[in-house]
Amino acid sequence: MSSGISITPVGHAKRTTLQHRLLIVAYCAIAGLNITSCVAEQPYNPDKLGPEQFARVSEVCQTVMGLSPNEALSSGNWLGNSRLDNDTNHYRGCILSLSDSLQSVTDDQVTQQADENCRAKGFKPGSPELALCVLRSVNSHPDPAPAQSSVVTATPISALVTPSKRSFFTASPHETARREQAACAALGLSPAQGAFKSCVRQLDGTFYAIDHPIN
Repeated sequence: MSSGISITPVGHAKRTTLQHRLLIVAYCAIAGLNITSCVAEQPYNPDKLGPEQFARVSEVCQTVMGLSPNEALSSGNWLGNSRLDNDTNHYRGCILSLSDSLQSVTDDQVTQQADENCRAKGFKPGSPELALCVLRSVNSHPDPAPAQSSVVTATPISALVTPSKRSFFTASPHETARREQAACAALGLSPAQGAFKSCVRQLDGTFYAIDHPIN
């Protein structure tokens, strides 16, 4: 008879705790904050990225876009973006947007693999059998870890892109557009991919929504 008590394996609990601590330490280091005072604070990580992926996204938002995690939060209803919290800022919007773009790439990879597997079973392109096979495979697939390491490289952003000398808020519209493109490319998304254009469009739309709240 079940006691109704869920027991987490000790080894798993230790790994989870270690991963969480690494995530916070990476965030503190990227943000330039004192690690001792920062470890008690949890970084804004809406898609629950792993430590390496989150550090990468945070570095892109700061180094490429010129944003700061210390930016004051503002309240509002954000046009066309229900994923934004009622209290947010441009840095958080950047984190959310780039995290979503990485997650979308991972989802596309899962779907593509499912399509290849179903075609290998002999289902014809354009047939209901193939479509249903892919749908069942994707729906039965366990949630993938967001932002697979194949998308994000370990090379420091500062070695790939010249850090922005001016704050996001003093950059011209042309410069902001250039930074948005550089931010998506710094995640490993090529301009030849549809994911790159989607990333840039989503990032630009997120900033626009934050700058034009519906009160």
